[in-house]
Amino acid sequence: MLPYVAYAAVDALNRHVDALHSSQLLARSLASLVDSDRQAAAGRLISLDVPGWLASIFAQAIALFYFWRLGSAARWRDALRRRLASETVARFAFGATLAVIARAATLIPSFYLWRVDRVMGLSHALTRVWILEYVLGTILGMLVAGCIVTVVLWLVDRTHQWYVYTIAGILAVSLVGTLVYPYVVAPLFERYVPLRGPLGVEARAFAARQGYPAIPILVEHRADRISVDPAKTQGMGFTQRIVISGTLVPVSTAGEIDYYVASEVASLDAHDPLNLALIDAAIVIVGTALAVFIADRVRFRRDDDPISRTTLVGALLALIYVPAVIVDHGVASALQLRAATAAVAMTGDRASAVRALVRIGDEQVEEACPSGIGRTLLYRSPPLGSDARAIGSESGCL
Repeated sequence: MLPYVAYAAVDALNRHVDALHSSQLLARSLASLVDSDRQAAAGRLISLDVPGWLASIFAQAIALFYFWRLGSAARWRDALRRRLASETVARFAFGATLAVIARAATLIPSFYLWRVDRVMGLSHALTRVWILEYVLGTILGMLVAGCIVTVVLWLVDRTHQWYVYTIAGILAVSLVGTLVYPYVVAPLFERYVPLRGPLGVEARAFAARQGYPAIPILVEHRADRISVDPAKTQGMGFTQRIVISGTLVPVSTAGEIDYYVASEVASLDAHDPLNLALIDAAIVIVGTALAVFIADRVRFRRDDDPISRTTLVGALLALIYVPAVIVDHGVASALQLRAATAAVAMTGDRASAVRALVRIGDEQVEEACPSGIGRTLLYRSPPLGSDARAIGSESGCL
């Protein structure tokens, strides 16, 4: 039986965190400050999630590979061409089909991961809600995959420099997506309200002292009340804003809120939203180029053409996704560690920073000092103990 993390216990945990003295926060091990039951649950969670996560990746790769290897991709391509008058529509339908195959392959692993979160108390979604979200995700994937296949093959038909335009397109999508995300995508899934009250006044005054008098500071209210990121920066340039988790704001001290705001201000000072957008685009470009390079060296079938070969490229992309995630999470973690160090330099309050880390560990059921590659695969943020050590606390991980 998995340990169930009941949210009724969160109030007691928060009272325990509030009672910690500064000397305890700075001298004791972070692992000894966070709740021991939740630390055990966090370790168990990683051990259960990693197999499901890897299974979903390899299931997609295997399904797409055999769809190509058995000649089914070529037969389906021909069937689409016979039934659809336009080659463009046939290409779109083929790309959408690949998305359906990939999503169908992840059905069981995805359901397993949801059930793990449900039993651990990290998801309140009912089965029918999960099914609806899975169907909507599949439809969105079909639209995206269909458009990608259509546009890329259209470029291949018209120029030998198709890859140059593809790279430019990936960069443009990454930058524009980051720019419009706060106002186009984020409101579709979560509710955002300005941070009000004394904490809001203090947070805005702190941001103003750091050179950001006009930046919006919002509270994110998730439908499932699960805190994913304690604080984050959305947007870029004139659309940028600081967002703090709605589950943490009611229980956090003013010093903790200042730490959250300071860490995001440090990210803005270092242009991290732009850096991450460019890095993510570079990872996609390198991964796609590697998948195409490998696919070109796999023996062609007699019935192959650029459309059917996109199936093989898709299978290779699924495999390349694993090292790509490791690189992406490593870069993002390094940037967050740098921001944490700069945040404490701004606030001059290490105790509140460590208190925030302890509260995050209890709230989100995170191991303070995890080991193994599972933490790297599943989380884009550094371990909480590494954060503590980065800000100069003796309570951090080695």
